[in-house]
Amino acid sequence: MVVSLAFLTRALHLDGLCDTADAIGSRAERSRALEIMKDSAAGSLGVVAVVSAMLLKAGSAVSLCRCSGWQFFILIPCLSRWSLDCLASMSRYAREEGGLGSPFCGRQGRASVLTAALCSIAASWFLVGVKGLYLFAASTVLAAVSAAYFRSRFGGVTGDCLGAHLESVETLLFISGAILCPWTG
Repeated sequence: MVVSLAFLTRALHLDGLCDTADAIGSRAERSRALEIMKDSAAGSLGVVAVVSAMLLKAGSAVSLCRCSGWQFFILIPCLSRWSLDCLASMSRYAREEGGLGSPFCGRQGRASVLTAALCSIAASWFLVGVKGLYLFAASTVLAAVSAAYFRSRFGGVTGDCLGAHLESVETLLFISGAILCPWTG
């Protein structure tokens, strides 16, 4: 499941996690940090972030399999993408020249965000019940926190920031699902 998610997106979001971790870890000022994200080379912090995320997801997936938590394998990708949509709708693009993430930033209409929210809430409730609603709320709060952080650190988001957010939220949801699974029913 974890490897499939990476392959389905051609590891684009993992690349964003890697680049964003390198930029944040550099402690460089805004313009230099944005340059670091554009650099195609992977730094040591980025590699550690990607390996950690993959290992945490895989370990959590094993726990989910042991407790027959199949519904989390459907819900987690749904909620991580909801959180990504939420973050993009709250953010402006950080670079003047644009990039892969620029078409998604701040352009979703209220109807689009509302539709995504309602679908995610319905999936959360149908698949996991009230605990799914807690996961929905957590993924929404994480989007707001990420939007505030990226705004203060980079002046907005880039495609790399969006990918890093998705991977981080997905990892946290896998861990949460593994914790909640034995008590879901």
